[in-house]
Amino acid sequence: MDRRELRLSPDGDRRARPGTPVTGFLAVAFGLLGLFTVGWLFNPIGLVFSLLALLFGQIAWGLAGLALAVAGFFASPVLLGLVGLTAIAALLPWGG
Repeated sequence: MDRRELRLSPDGDRRARPGTPVTGFLAVAFGLLGLFTVGWLFNPIGLVFSLLALLFGQIAWGLAGLALAVAGFFASPVLLGLVGLTAIAALLPWGG
């Protein structure tokens, strides 16, 4: 009797191929989410995935995610306020 390999999907393995830029996809997705939704949450995540995509050689995706994360940073009043408060605190006499 023949032994057949059992699979859950009829097409075989559906894992990502080695050349698929998953990190770049995540960088762009989180960059877009940071630009149009909760920027203080998604912009740092998009920045991290953008840097990882650049390190993994996914230059175009990494640069697109980086541009979206930077644009989301400048569109986020919470992050801009945090940078502004940090600058004010540095100027005060008891600041660092």
